[in-house]
Amino acid sequence: MPTLRQFNSPGLPRLVLQSACGTIVAYVLAMSLACSIVTTPAKNGERRGAADDSSGAQGESLSWIRGFPGRSEAATEAQDERVGTTRAVIPKPPLPRLPRAGGKFKDPTFGTEIMRATDERDDPVGLSTYYSHWPTFNSDNTYLLVKKGLNGAALIKRFNSETFSVGPGGDQPGAVNVPGKGTVSVEFESAIWHPTDPNLIYCFPAYYDGGMRLYTYNVATRRYTLVKDFSNLGGPNDYLHQMSMSADGDVFAWSQVRSGRDDNPISYIVWRRSTDKVLYHTATGGKVNEVRVDKSGQYLAIGYNGTQPDKTRGAYLTLASGQVETIKWTPQDSPTGHGDLGTGFSAGWDNWASGINRRSLNKVHSPQLVFRFQDAKGTVDWTNDFHGSLLADNEDWITIGTYDDPSITLPETGIFEDEIMQVALDGSNRFRRICHTRSSIDNKTEASGYWAMPKPTISRDGRFIAFTSNWEKSGRFDVFIAKVAPAPALSRRARN
Repeated sequence: MPTLRQFNSPGLPRLVLQSACGTIVAYVLAMSLACSIVTTPAKNGERRGAADDSSGAQGESLSWIRGFPGRSEAATEAQDERVGTTRAVIPKPPLPRLPRAGGKFKDPTFGTEIMRATDERDDPVGLSTYYSHWPTFNSDNTYLLVKKGLNGAALIKRFNSETFSVGPGGDQPGAVNVPGKGTVSVEFESAIWHPTDPNLIYCFPAYYDGGMRLYTYNVATRRYTLVKDFSNLGGPNDYLHQMSMSADGDVFAWSQVRSGRDDNPISYIVWRRSTDKVLYHTATGGKVNEVRVDKSGQYLAIGYNGTQPDKTRGAYLTLASGQVETIKWTPQDSPTGHGDLGTGFSAGWDNWASGINRRSLNKVHSPQLVFRFQDAKGTVDWTNDFHGSLLADNEDWITIGTYDDPSITLPETGIFEDEIMQVALDGSNRFRRICHTRSSIDNKTEASGYWAMPKPTISRDGRFIAFTSNWEKSGRFDVFIAKVAPAPALSRRARN
């Protein structure tokens, strides 16, 4: 699994102080050589002049939550819409009865239809999404790619988007035959569906035996086809790691890992398929954690292994010009935490505001705060973490899956806790609350740690959201799918 998620530093200590003028949130970052303290008002005086984000009635009553007897269907829909856009703290109701894989139920609070996509028949330990920027759904919503168990193996299940159903069982891709190496297992943790062919997945071997070779796997024929061999870029102990791809399937990027080295990844690779040209093969000097290409194929995000002595936290490379812009761990640059890359921009966790920022990759030093984890009374909650997905073609909204971070012991309101949400990235403060995930994270067991975090992914058409849940520490974790109305287009690009 990736060790650094989009420049994120989870579990940083945060303090809440009381003063005569109100609640002050202090965010404390402990460094090996220094300590940086940033104070941000939790109410009034938003950082960077952001618009007031405390929309919604003050102290809203919860008497209108779902389940009021005798409501008409129209009233139910109107109430669902209000529940989905309120900043009221909504406690989770009792767990619904959990069906077997393929069974469906309505979220008792938000009314969203949810299907359980996997169960113990698919794996005795659990199944999950891989990560929020690696797609679960193929290009036409006919297959699902999910992680099986704890070792990264893949399970491919049939999905019918019209009947909202999953097929029984599934395909477990086998090993690939590498000339001179024999059969070698394949890495699906960063596998990516082909942008137009619904049967193809890009993937590569999991270790140095053939690990510099890119393949497609055909889910219909169950055959691998070699796309490109990068072995000339490394030695016998090298392999590819953590793949990303532009939305059109033309530009790819990887980390290059060498077995036995302590400074991995040793290099990063950027390749353009249409011209079969390696655009960059660059040594990392031991300070890079991962790289990712944006959906336009014009920019490369470079995440560092923590904050460097000069406070740099990461960099953005413009592929056409070779220009590199570093960003620093400062309130002005506000490096993005958990999130995703869209077409020419990034969006994700804002460490200085307990919210979400959007950053244009041609103006990386000017992030825009677009959302805060703030209740109807204006109180900011610093105890949530999330993963975010921009896999939908409509990039006006980021889809996030929140969870209560067990490493943060600050007072909390519970706002937006353990939910699937969509947040508008245009600065309008709009959001859509989709469902409770019912995943409880304490990091004490495999079934209540990283792989049980929701890590949502969204289909390209915006109609389906896959997420992981351990069903309130049930002892396992599974993939669930929420069926939603696509988020409205807010920009001209999304409407075209």
